[in-house]
Amino acid sequence: MPLPSNNPASASAAAADKSAGKAAAASKSAEAASAAKAGQSTSQAASVASAATADKSAPKASNGGSPGVAAKAAKPGFSLSRRLRLRVGAEGARAELLSGWRKPRVVATQQIEYRPGVAMLPEAIVALEPLLTAIIAAGGPIKGLTCDVLIGDAWMLYDVVRADLRNLSPRAADDVVRSALADVAGVPPGDVITRWQTQTGGTCTIACGMPAAVLPSLQAMLKAHQLHPGEVTGEFVYEYNAQRNRLSSRCAVISLVRETGTQLAVTADGVLTAMSFELGVRAPEDLEVRGRGLVRGAGLTLDSDTRFFALLPAGWTPPAPWIALPTSV
Repeated sequence: MPLPSNNPASASAAAADKSAGKAAAASKSAEAASAAKAGQSTSQAASVASAATADKSAPKASNGGSPGVAAKAAKPGFSLSRRLRLRVGAEGARAELLSGWRKPRVVATQQIEYRPGVAMLPEAIVALEPLLTAIIAAGGPIKGLTCDVLIGDAWMLYDVVRADLRNLSPRAADDVVRSALADVAGVPPGDVITRWQTQTGGTCTIACGMPAAVLPSLQAMLKAHQLHPGEVTGEFVYEYNAQRNRLSSRCAVISLVRETGTQLAVTADGVLTAMSFELGVRAPEDLEVRGRGLVRGAGLTLDSDTRFFALLPAGWTPPAPWIALPTSV
């Protein structure tokens, strides 16, 4: 799976519960099945998470989950230039049928809210079935298409591992990252699948991942609809990569607001140095306070050159000091 740079990658993750903080993230990840143990292939694990890097070189439906049409249906018909994109959020999911490669356009879209009881990422993957049925009805067959999956940040765990892993063997580096993030989430290392990315300078490694139990759920969904696996990426990573050329600053706070909270990150001269998911926090004023605290916690100094970037839907204007950048999805 493509990464944001040409450097080799690996990493970590744990699910975050929608109604609690870091303690809930540990609880949620503890539900992760042991399906992806050390014996699983690298390619299998690599198909379930994408790591971020700062080194440029190197849903909504009514009636308990019934789909609602969010765009006019495209004419049925199969094309090799088409692909499917799924966004699996904390409260609901969205499917988009895309046409074209260089500048893809959305030809059909559907969204749902989850039924009551969906509290884990594997359950959310299973709950996508009515969404896929609806996108087929709206846009035509999806058999044989490549399917990209964006995972909402409430389900993910990102962290900055302050260690230079470049001189370690790939297995040893994997163990360091997996152990560090499993310790943060309070789960056994075998319960998470991981990817990581070294950044400029090598001292800050970006790690991300999710529960190992996601693998069988995701594979079953793809197999049932005869879809080809594409990129599986955390939402913040996806948006950060899309906007990174506009996020340059000596020191920057970046926020991505979603249904259940906000993913915050701090960069210093283009290097991600700290990340935090703020459950239930969405107000600009509160996010500014949390962002400033994250900067200080990373050992950086706030001054007039510090920038606050808010990744928001096009047309939204946050109050100062936030600078709006439109999200791509």
